[in-house]
Amino acid sequence: MKVVSVNIGAESSLNHEGESLQTGIFKTPIEGPLFLTKTGFRGDVQVDRKNHGGPDKAVCVYCADHFPVWEEQTGSVFDPGIFGENLTVSGLTENTVGIGDVFLVGEALVQVSQPRQPCHKLSKKLGDLSFANRLIESGFTGFYFRILEAGFVGAGDEIAVVSECELSCSVKYANDVMYHRRDGSVGLDRLLSQDFLSKAWKHTLSAR
Repeated sequence: MKVVSVNIGAESSLNHEGESLQTGIFKTPIEGPLFLTKTGFRGDVQVDRKNHGGPDKAVCVYCADHFPVWEEQTGSVFDPGIFGENLTVSGLTENTVGIGDVFLVGEALVQVSQPRQPCHKLSKKLGDLSFANRLIESGFTGFYFRILEAGFVGAGDEIAVVSECELSCSVKYANDVMYHRRDGSVGLDRLLSQDFLSKAWKHTLSAR
């Protein structure tokens, strides 16, 4: 398991069919290590602070292992940062990563907090209004880290498992409960029992 790239971006305009949106979704890989703080990478911009950023969603992560799947489906090339992720990684998939799992990434200690929820801006960026839904259906959504200890992270850094939560739900399972109501009330209760699930997801699922 490794860091493929660290990706950051500035505020920019996303234009789609005459609509202009301000966004930070355009992320590009950087050279050398970058300092990861408790709220994200230095120099990165998160425009929509209601839905992005904050302690529970400091870093968006996507696994490059999925890129060949999307390239085969779309005929396009998928490069690091294309999903607006801060960290493109290898070896960390939604099936194998659990809510609350802790990893050492470079110098930083991080914890999985929730799946990534793809939105319309990603679809518009890729020029396919169905793409966010396709991402959800595939289960290859990516996920978020909260930062337990700050530190430098760079491309090529090893990712080491520090601890795995007992009875944890995988990111894939969390997606299935949220979007497909897997296991009904049992699945809902199981996911809500995860101590390290983000406050936002607990709020949404508690309301359900």
